[in-house]
Amino acid sequence: MMKRLSFKWVALLLVTVSAGCTSTSGTRTPTEYVAPDVKAAEINMQLGLNYMQRGDYQVALDKLQRSLQQNPNLPSTHNTIGVLYQRLGEMDKAEHHFKEAVERAPDYSEAQNNYGVFLCQQKRYKEAEQRFLEAIKNPLYTNVDQALENAGICVGLIPDATLAVQYFRKALQINPNLSKSLFQMAELSYLNIEYDKARSYLERYQANSQWTAKALLLAMKLANKAGNQDAVASYGLILRARFPDSDEALQVTKGQY
Repeated sequence: MMKRLSFKWVALLLVTVSAGCTSTSGTRTPTEYVAPDVKAAEINMQLGLNYMQRGDYQVALDKLQRSLQQNPNLPSTHNTIGVLYQRLGEMDKAEHHFKEAVERAPDYSEAQNNYGVFLCQQKRYKEAEQRFLEAIKNPLYTNVDQALENAGICVGLIPDATLAVQYFRKALQINPNLSKSLFQMAELSYLNIEYDKARSYLERYQANSQWTAKALLLAMKLANKAGNQDAVASYGLILRARFPDSDEALQVTKGQY
């Protein structure tokens, strides 16, 4: 039986805007009347996204609010402003706009994925899982591997390690180099006393990613299980040198590996 694993949310919030998600539906009245201008709304949406990515949140918010005034039915604007409100800590507004995006365009996979990330961070894990599954239904979605990885991380927080493994394996079938999936599979294999498998996943992870404190600690544990004290010492030196203030470095100092 798969042992339980304490996951931490590590998925990156993916903000993309699909040209296929500019269709409109429903009739919502903007808070301030501005003559509808679909093209201007799309331009302001893109400007808002650009400013948000640069960290200029106030200007981004102004552009996105203007976009919604020009076209309140634009799913991509609702998705982007949802991400922005999430970053600003205004969670009620963020969820409102994510809902608007996916209700207006159910096949808008980027919005479904972003809404799933939001729900997972709110510890609404099963709701989040359903959003990730909605995201991958679209055969034109180009980030199915990321949505599956996000689903794996999220259900692991329930925790449901068995289901998490299923998602990680599906993600790795699509993209064998997904670093988070590789590392999570290494940790799960280690906890399930499958040390050779854990070592294989960790080697694949290391070939595609930079060392982290967690990865170095796991490497130490695997080397220790193999009786390779030279490798244990080497990984320990790297860990304490690169991440001296990490919890993992403290564990090594206390010999807790």
